[in-house]
Amino acid sequence: MSMESNYYAIAGYDLTGYETDKFDKWRWTEEGEEYLNNQHKGEIQFFNDPMSGLHLYFGYVLASGNEYSFDTEMFDVSDIEKCSGKVKAELVKLQEMEVITKDPHFKPVFKIIVFEECR
Repeated sequence: MSMESNYYAIAGYDLTGYETDKFDKWRWTEEGEEYLNNQHKGEIQFFNDPMSGLHLYFGYVLASGNEYSFDTEMFDVSDIEKCSGKVKAELVKLQEMEVITKDPHFKPVFKIIVFEECR
């Protein structure tokens, strides 16, 4: 069995541990799949490692590729600032739907997250 490595750079949040009980059922809905199956540049997506499930990232995809092709990407810091509002609005929507924790003490930090995911 072979595995493929995928690489991502996203501007968003580490939501590991902040998914609610509703998340597991929601992710298999049409809307949930839109947030999990379009992991390409320009999309706002969830990333949860299907192998280990050790993380849950959510953000705007700045760059993506795999072990065979990973194009050089350049973006201005102002581009990241612009997408932060879009990602925050989507996070609030998901909190209102109760798939992500809506706790007044939960204050996620917007970050650049670069990682590898193996499938």
